Amino acid sequence: MPLTPPFEPMLAQAAAYVPGSGVLASGLAAEQKFDGHRAILFTPAGPGGRVLLQTRRGSLVQDRFPDLVAAAEQLPAGLVLDGEVVVWDTAAGRLSFEALQRRAAARGRTATALAAKTPAFCISGGRAGSSEAV
Repeated sequence: MPLTPPFEPMLAQAAAYVPGSGVLASGLAAEQKFDGHRAILFTPAGPGGRVLLQTRRGSLVQDRFPDLVAAAEQLPAGLVLDGEVVVWDTAAGRLSFEALQRRAAARGRTATALAAKTPAFCISGGRAGSSEAV
């Protein structure tokens, strides 16, 4: 049975420090926090479906990230990626939270123009509902 929106992501928990190697119990891991928006990307489970991008609060925002949709259309059918959407500021040569906020608010032709200027990326450590890395 494929996962479909809305899907509730597992949220990070604050910690005073990152444990050293071998300290975490089996199955637990620590990961770097990027300056982005948490999102779940769904590729179509079958023909005629469309790529969906869901925020951690359940809103669908794929219309704001046409570049991510185009990239995700190349991924296997029925894939669900739990990750972080970030935007690369080509002029500054770094990730930009401000550019991400502009992208998240844009729609239509503005979203397409911003996608060409400040591309978005989905950084994922694994598939939702799976411990397997992608």
